[in-house]
Amino acid sequence: MSTVPKRIVLVGLSGAGKSTAGRLAAEQLAARGTPWGFVDLDEEIERRAGRRVEEIFARQGEAAFRKLERAVSQELHARERLLLATGGGWVELGEVLGRFLADSELVYLRVSPAVAAARIGAEGGGRPLLAGPEPEIRLEKLLGRREAAYMQSQHTLSVDSMSPEQVASYIVALATADAGD
Repeated sequence: MSTVPKRIVLVGLSGAGKSTAGRLAAEQLAARGTPWGFVDLDEEIERRAGRRVEEIFARQGEAAFRKLERAVSQELHARERLLLATGGGWVELGEVLGRFLADSELVYLRVSPAVAAARIGAEGGGRPLLAGPEPEIRLEKLLGRREAAYMQSQHTLSVDSMSPEQVASYIVALATADAGD
């Protein structure tokens, strides 16, 4: 039997279902009497900044957002029994990614750009890097840039045909050291 990880970090493109599956997993773990904290990194950044991610991008730019993302990530690294749903570009924060890879279980929720675009919606669902028409094309470019970093994860789940509940069950198995991989 494997050991329980300190943290489980969900990575992947926007639209992979990181936030949805992470929340469901946290609820399932609480129901089993083994509660884990859940943090949606973008929501935490919004709470602390007092504005939406798209506003931060529009007013201060991507660099300012990445600085906030880095700072909040560094702080969250101190927590244990944490399920962390990251934004799609989080893996590009090399030093942060390295720190979490060293002592956390990263799960790459691998989704095709076509499925992610369908989940997000025609205009990018409020995600600044996907705003405008044809988010699938932007997702393909982002995947090309990020996939090597995503693939550093200890676990990869192809989620195109998985329900959020199925993904959450896998996360629960990891959190309770019941995963069979």
